[in-house]
Amino acid sequence: FPTRRSSDLFQNQRWCRMLTWMSDVFADKSDKARLVAVLVTGFIAIFVFFANQHFATRKARKELLIKKIEEAYLSAIAYERNARTLLKAICRGSRDEHGNFVLDQTLIDAMNDEVEKLEMLIGLYFPSIEFKKEQYYAGPTLPIMEIVVKDKLTTEDESIDVAHRTRDNININVAALKGVCATLMKKHRH
Repeated sequence: FPTRRSSDLFQNQRWCRMLTWMSDVFADKSDKARLVAVLVTGFIAIFVFFANQHFATRKARKELLIKKIEEAYLSAIAYERNARTLLKAICRGSRDEHGNFVLDQTLIDAMNDEVEKLEMLIGLYFPSIEFKKEQYYAGPTLPIMEIVVKDKLTTEDESIDVAHRTRDNININVAALKGVCATLMKKHRH
């Protein structure tokens, strides 16, 4: 027990009382060894808990990114399918009674919706990648759209040339989109 003199000096200080209590409770060396063991064990348990949380969070984030890369790749495939379907529909040359091209707006919308979806996925989950959606929209991607929308008269050779340029643009854009997805797959694989 502390002497009367030491208790008078530190009477108003809580921490001194606690230290005094600790020294009384753990006066025996075996008690001090148990205290150290409990403190070390507690520290290790807390460290393991936070390390486990860190690794679990990293794993969940990686799985989410892989899922979003897969979703982006499927959107690139859908973009390609919609662009080719639109090109085929235009090349078939559906016209109304006035001779104007009849465009299936749902194909254009489907193609542009995939571009919007890709922009969202890349912007939200992979902001370090630059994605310029304007170059993938149906208008700039398909030079044949200018002929159709503006109802330009072209020769058969000009129409074939524009269709080939359109197909080339589709191939270039699809390769770029799939290239972005391939880069992401390499970076974020398991």
